[in-house]
Amino acid sequence: MDDDLQLARAISEATLATEGVYSLGVGRYAEAATYGPGEKVTGVVVNPGEVRVHIVARYPLSVPIPALVERVRERVAPRTGGRATMIVVEDLEVAQAENL
Repeated sequence: MDDDLQLARAISEATLATEGVYSLGVGRYAEAATYGPGEKVTGVVVNPGEVRVHIVARYPLSVPIPALVERVRERVAPRTGGRATMIVVEDLEVAQAENL
């Protein structure tokens, strides 16, 4: 379980460092998170055969959504230990104009 939390933390950091990602998502119908004793990592679901990363993309987009997904996957996949990697784009966050 601790290994899953460490993995989820590393994936979270790598995802948030990706240009075009505004934040991690929380899940739509069920919370997207990895749980451990007294802690959870929201936005990253680590299972034995798969890792799912839920993101909110920054809008306007710097690249098309499929390219952003591949950018995140390239950062995350080396950390997953060979697990299948799924990137879920939950939403877009519209940038506010700085002069408003």
